[in-house]
Amino acid sequence: MPMSLTRFGFLVTVLLVLPWLALAGLGGYWLWQQGWLYEGMGVLSANIALVYGLLHWRSRSAKPVFLEPFTVQANPNWPDKAQLAWQDLQPLTERWQTETGVLTDTRKALTLTNEVLTLVARHFHADSPYPVLEFPLPYLLKLIVLVCGDIQHEVLDKIPGSHAVRVGDLLRAKQAVDTLNKFKSAFSIGNWLFNWSGAALAKARGLLIAKGLNTVTDELAKRLVSAYINKLGYYAIQLYSGQLTLDDMVPTGVLSTASRQDIAESATHGLSMEPLRFLVLGQVSSGKSSLINALFGEIKSAEGVLPTTAGIVPYLLERDGLQQAIILDSAGYGGLAHGQSSEALKQEWAKVDVILMVCHAAQAARLADAQQLEAIRRYFQEQCPNQTLPVIIAVATQIDRLRPVREWQPPYNIQQPDSAKAHTIRQACEAIAQELSLPLDCVVPVCLAAGQAVYNIEDGLMPLIHEHLDAAQRVRYLRCLRQQQTASYWRQWRKQASQAGQLIFKNS
Repeated sequence: MPMSLTRFGFLVTVLLVLPWLALAGLGGYWLWQQGWLYEGMGVLSANIALVYGLLHWRSRSAKPVFLEPFTVQANPNWPDKAQLAWQDLQPLTERWQTETGVLTDTRKALTLTNEVLTLVARHFHADSPYPVLEFPLPYLLKLIVLVCGDIQHEVLDKIPGSHAVRVGDLLRAKQAVDTLNKFKSAFSIGNWLFNWSGAALAKARGLLIAKGLNTVTDELAKRLVSAYINKLGYYAIQLYSGQLTLDDMVPTGVLSTASRQDIAESATHGLSMEPLRFLVLGQVSSGKSSLINALFGEIKSAEGVLPTTAGIVPYLLERDGLQQAIILDSAGYGGLAHGQSSEALKQEWAKVDVILMVCHAAQAARLADAQQLEAIRRYFQEQCPNQTLPVIIAVATQIDRLRPVREWQPPYNIQQPDSAKAHTIRQACEAIAQELSLPLDCVVPVCLAAGQAVYNIEDGLMPLIHEHLDAAQRVRYLRCLRQQQTASYWRQWRKQASQAGQLIFKNS
């Protein structure tokens, strides 16, 4: 009976392994004769451990084989929904990196593209039956141009020789390798018969080379898939969140309409970039005017128990580290307030970057403050989904009136209170933070009483504002972007109407 394939394979394996086992045995016998057996075993064990450790480290290392990774970072100016959409792209990327043939199979590429667009679109148009289609056509064309342009630059910068190798060259090289493999298989049979040791070494070398090439190609494919998903997801977020613009613009490089009006009212000219806008809110007699005066170091707003502004009064603030800022003084709400003050405030909510909520630390009646902030939060959730809530800082005023009333020896350490006054100030700040749903570190106690030195403006409030400058600039960017997009939207309408009119006049 002919020999079975299993027995034949076992025999071939024995014939291949037996010479190496014989050499190992002879080498061990020679070391034993020379008295080096234990030293040789130690060196061999150390080499095995070193090789194993290197292989294990390489398998767990995130470093690429021959190219730097394609890194795509989220835009720090994105609104909150966009940040969540970007985070959801990570599991999708990890799943598609395990797929094979994504770059060569048209159906898989289209499926991947649809998944990325659908995932992002649902974050911004969850109520739409077709969220992927919620965009104007020119924006989609610009998205395609941006994605392809960025991937082109990534490939040119990260893959050596990519600008010189043609796609046809790769196809012809693959065909040549396939042809050589056909002849190589016939040659290998004769080589195994007449030179089995050389054939075994060649086979091992071929396996190692193939393994290395497969590792390189697999890693390259994974990185290209990751780059495609991240780039497409990035610009899809730009598209569906309304941040993709047809015109090249720097939103904060042009003064907004509101800032131009405020600068004109404050009789100040010379600003060319959009300043940060601060809105000072608070109940009647909470200390808003005193806070504004303390910020400027001079009297800017009249102080009293009645509201001093029927609407919004702008002031241009210039301080070290806070260049180009507009402070908007508002009428106090609650008690005796102007009839149209709440409507005037509502019109300013989407035009500011920082809200300074002034609270009377010695009074527990803060329901009006909580209702005001809740209305602002609800307004941004419902009417400004593609913007972000302004930075909110609570300023606890009149802390000198807290118990014990007669004690006033600043400074006070409210982080680690060491006196009765410090404990009372901290308790007041904790109460304000809880009632206004703010973090405790966003509440700063100050003293602005007449006859007392201004306390904790320079050492407390201003450093806290500087800590939140990045977040405030993000709010400013989105605010200006919306206005520039609105201006661009109507500019395109006027341009198209003009062209249509010229065409009608020409053909009439």
